[in-house]
Amino acid sequence: LNPFLFHRKVFVYYTHPKEDSDLSEDELVYLLNKTAQVFSMCEQFKKMLVEKGVLEQKISVFTGGADPEKFSPHQRGGGKVGFCTAFYERKEPQKIMKIIDSMPHLDFVLIGRNWKKFIDFEHLNSLRNFEYYEAEYGEYPDLYKTMDVFVSVAKLEGGPIPLIESMMCNIVPVASNTGFAPDIINHGQNGYLFDVNAEVHDICKLIDQAICFNSDVDINSSVKDLSWENFSKKIDQKMSSFSSF
Repeated sequence: LNPFLFHRKVFVYYTHPKEDSDLSEDELVYLLNKTAQVFSMCEQFKKMLVEKGVLEQKISVFTGGADPEKFSPHQRGGGKVGFCTAFYERKEPQKIMKIIDSMPHLDFVLIGRNWKKFIDFEHLNSLRNFEYYEAEYGEYPDLYKTMDVFVSVAKLEGGPIPLIESMMCNIVPVASNTGFAPDIINHGQNGYLFDVNAEVHDICKLIDQAICFNSDVDINSSVKDLSWENFSKKIDQKMSSFSSF
């Protein structure tokens, strides 16, 4: 569509595969191999692109970030279990609802937009252990302060960025093994990972373990360097290593 770009140095930030891409796999590989550099959000999708035929030297991994001045650590204890995601099918809304429904002994918070479009939102919102906030981004830090555990059950992610935000707040993560979750979570050491096809009862077991996680373990320390400032410096350094346009 833009043939002049073939004569320019093009940089692509590749977050995750699109489920409904207009490009064929061969077209994607061809185009990415024509770029100066592809920035992958995680090791998982770098490996996938290489397996499909993208040259390994074309790909650098730069995990996302968060603002440590906004998302500061708090002491865990007596807090809630939180989700932070907009409503999409790939975010596994049914699984989220089943987890909350299955754990009446815990209180849950969901932050994100468009959840009223969820076909079962009326039932979800009726649960006594559930609160929903369609909040502004500036309100997120205060909502994170109410949490001890953060859960991400998505079947496909490039991030998720809220995983970093919550870990900066010293919240124990329980996340599906997609995106950069396996890059920043050491299972059993600073959180828990589960397969994207894991059953709800297995995820619930990990949430119970996370609630009882050693309060002395500093989750923030494992992500404190993942600031947007450091992220942008790394991107800038990489781009600057190529000759000017």
